[in-house]
Amino acid sequence: MIRIFFYPDSTRYVLFTEQVLAHMYVHAQRRPWQKETGGEIFSAAPNATGLVISAAAGPHPRDHRRRHGWIPDAAAADRARHAAFALGKHAVGLWHTHPEPWPSPSGLDRQTTHEYLETFQGQRSRYLLVIIGNRGSPVSMGVWAASAERQGVWLELTESAARHASLDDGATDSLRPTE
Repeated sequence: MIRIFFYPDSTRYVLFTEQVLAHMYVHAQRRPWQKETGGEIFSAAPNATGLVISAAAGPHPRDHRRRHGWIPDAAAADRARHAAFALGKHAVGLWHTHPEPWPSPSGLDRQTTHEYLETFQGQRSRYLLVIIGNRGSPVSMGVWAASAERQGVWLELTESAARHASLDDGATDSLRPTE
């Protein structure tokens, strides 16, 4: 299964591959003792209109994790980013979990995402924030885009009805956002 999220103007989308979804889903906080965790997501074509998320990194052993908080190990994240880049993949966002059924970004989530975006020093026009919730099958998931051009502007992406398809059955042939 894949999941596809559209920008509000429906001219761009973000497609999450089955492998990436499986990597993130396994960390969903479905039990009261589970702590937030996360990492970065990667794409071979970071500026594409149709952004395909083909790899995810994290969590890392030295991340600081709490029930309602996650601070990544910057050195481990940097190593993962360089390893992915050596394979032709570029960091395009952060993913992490929240212990809530319909996740939404906190102020700290937004601040951290902007800090990551700023480290690219103009090489990225956007940086994604993906939050995995703890309900449903597939598990609830939210996707937002931070803009480099307009500081403080966040776009919430909308999931497509094609999410239950696979890449093998032509799911991307006629991508349409849900109403």
